[in-house]
Formats: sequence, C-alpha cells, structure tokens
Amino acid sequence: MTNIAQANSRGGAGEGCGSGAVDTSTRIGSTSVGRASRSTWIAIALSFVAVVLDGLDTSSIGVAAPAIAAHFAVPPAALTAAFVLTSVGAVLGYLASGPLVSRFEARPVLIASVAMFGVLSLATPLAGSVGQLAALRLVTAIGLGAALPSAIAIATSQCPPRLRETAAVIVGTGLAAGGILGGVLGAVLTAHLGWQSIFIIGGALPLALSLVLLLWLPRRAAAGDLVSINQRDLHRGGLKPIGDLLATGLGARTISLWLFSFLIFADGYALVFWLPTLLIKFGFSPEYAQLGISFFSAGGLVANVTVMLLVSRLPIARILLSGLVVGVISAAGLAAHDLIPIGVWLLIAGTGAGLISCSVGQSALAVAIYPEALRTHGVGFSAAAGRIGSIIGPAVAGLLISMGVAPKAIVLAATIPALVAILALLQHMRTPTRT
Repeated sequence: MTNIAQANSRGGAGEGCGSGAVDTSTRIGSTSVGRASRSTWIAIALSFVAVVLDGLDTSSIGVAAPAIAAHFAVPPAALTAAFVLTSVGAVLGYLASGPLVSRFEARPVLIASVAMFGVLSLATPLAGSVGQLAALRLVTAIGLGAALPSAIAIATSQCPPRLRETAAVIVGTGLAAGGILGGVLGAVLTAHLGWQSIFIIGGALPLALSLVLLLWLPRRAAAGDLVSINQRDLHRGGLKPIGDLLATGLGARTISLWLFSFLIFADGYALVFWLPTLLIKFGFSPEYAQLGISFFSAGGLVANVTVMLLVSRLPIARILLSGLVVGVISAAGLAAHDLIPIGVWLLIAGTGAGLISCSVGQSALAVAIYPEALRTHGVGFSAAAGRIGSIIGPAVAGLLISMGVAPKAIVLAATIPALVAILALLQHMRTPTRT
C-alpha cells in the first residue's frame, strides 16, 4: 500500500502532484494535443511496471513476516520496527522526490530509485538480526517512496491534457497490482525456497527494469526549466501554504481531508503489514495467510478501476463514501467470521476495496476541493497527512499484537478509524466541490 498506497494516495492526482513533479509535467503535458503517441503509451506502461515492482517490494515485508519471525526466533510483534521504518523511509523518499525531480528531472530519478530499491532488496536476506532488517527496510523504502511520484510525473508529462488523470490512475494502480503479485509470489516462494527468495526476486526484477528504463523510457519533450515559481516556493517550504489551505471557506474541509487521509492510510498500512500474521492467528497456514495480501490488493485493484470509470459521472466524495462503507462492513464481517475460507477471502477483498480506493481517491478529492492556485499544495499536504498515518497505523497494530490482543479484536478495532473517516468525509458531501 504504500502504502497502501504508497496509496495510494498516490493515484488520481497522485502523490507525485504533491511532490512537485506533476505540476511540472502538467505544464509540459498541456502543450500536447491530439491523440496519445506511441511514446506516451510506452512511458505509461514502463511507469506502471515500475510501480508494480514498488508495490511488490512494499508488500514483501508483510508477506514474509511470519517466516522472518520464525527465522530469527522472535514473536511477530518484534517486526514492528521494520514495518514502521518502511513507512518512514517511504515518507523520506516522497519528500525528496520533488526537489530531486526539479533538479534532475523525473526520468533519471525514477531509474535511480528503481535501481536503489532493487539493490537493497537483494541485500535484505543478508540481515543478521531484526535490527539490521529494520535498517535495511528504512533505506530500501526511501527508493520506494521516490519511485511513485517520479513515475506519475513521467506518465503524465507525455500525455495530452485529456489523458493525464487516466494515466495517473493507471500508474498509481500498479501499487495494488504489485501487492497481488507479492502475495502470490510470497506464498509460493517462501513455501519452497524460504523467505529470502521473495526479496531476491523482488530485487532482481527492479534491477532488470532499471536497464529497460534506461534504454526505452522516453525523455520529456521539454527541459525541466518549466518548473513554476509556485512550485519552487513549495520546495522551500514555509507556513504560508498551510495558512492558505486553512483560510476562510476552506479550513473545515482542509482539516477534514487531512483527518480522512490520516485515518485511511493508518488503517490500510496496518492491514497490509500485519494481515498475514493476523490470519495465522486466525488459524490459517502460513501459505494461505500470505495470500491475504493478494486478496486485499485485488479488492483495491477492482475498486480503483471502478473509481476511474465513475469519477467523471459522480462526485468523488460520494464514490469514496460508498467504497468506505463497503470496507467497514467487510472488516466487521471479517472480525466476526466463522466462515469457510472463501468467505474470508471475499471479506478481505472488500476491506481492501474500501481502504485502497480511498487511499487513491483522497488525492482526487483534494483536486476537487481546491482552486487551481492551491491545488498542488492541497494534494501534497493531504498526501503528507496520509503518510503520517502509514507510520502510526502499523505501530499501533504491532503494539496490540505484542499485548496479546485477540486478532479478531484487532481487525474489529480497524473499523473505528474507518468510521471516523466516514464522518470526516460527510463534510465534503455537504459542500459543493470546485471545478
């Protein structure tokens, strides 16, 4: 997910928007007219594959967690630091992506970040302790965090204006696709070759892709000197953007958006990282438990496609509310389950559908809220609130597991932030969005 996604939050207008990359690409993309060219679709396809591998690597630590805990002879809760530092690293990578893209352009940043998390994923099996594993995940996740904004920037910079949002959603959806791949590969690889194999595969594939990107990824049509003055101001920071977002007429909606993003990411990342461990405590075998992330991500993938089809016809707040209600009902059903396995998988998919689609959709909601002059800041700060949630959520879930709280109670507790997120979303149902 990453972060669920990495959000997601990172589809739609995408986290890349907040990083400063998308604003540049929008300026460039707006000069394109007519149909998308062959190079456009190559850029979208390669960016999508990069994000799929990002999602694969992000989910790998959760998929392999039960086997890693057994390998180091520690309780699963001992891996909390590795989960939290994965999210911290993603935040650092996200924050670095904007200045890096402004200085070096998105193409070299994407290639370097893919190669970086590929090399570090290959090094992960060399960790000799849980502490070393956590440190490696921190550094690996910096590359993961920088990859998605760069990929979205590249895909959108090659598009005519009418395809930009579609391209961003396609690329951002790669996180969910990577989660599916991670769950399936993890179940097979760890059963036959050990937990180290998922990190070896998850490192070799990005390294191979980095060479493909170097050879085939199209270059941008214009130089990076089109970065706007406003965007440079964003990189320098300061409190003025926050004041603008909290100004009269926007303050309540800004706060409710930040709260919504924080809660959705906290829930989503907690489940992405801890779901296999919880399913083992439910009584599933490790192999079946690892498939939980695949079903969670598959639900999100289907939901993202649905959002993409509906967003031009219905208000985004109404779409997200419907998805979140599905997620809450599914999570509550999972917590109360005494079902056959297929029922559990369907409930996991429903939970993922609600949480992942909202992680992606919060960026689109920010775009709908703010006028053009504040849109980049609005998307960026919303994504930042979500990334903070992606740190807090796994830490709280790990604390509950270490305290011996029953797994069904932990899943049921996950509905509480989601219910509060529904209340936050109601603020956007009452107020018309901007166009």
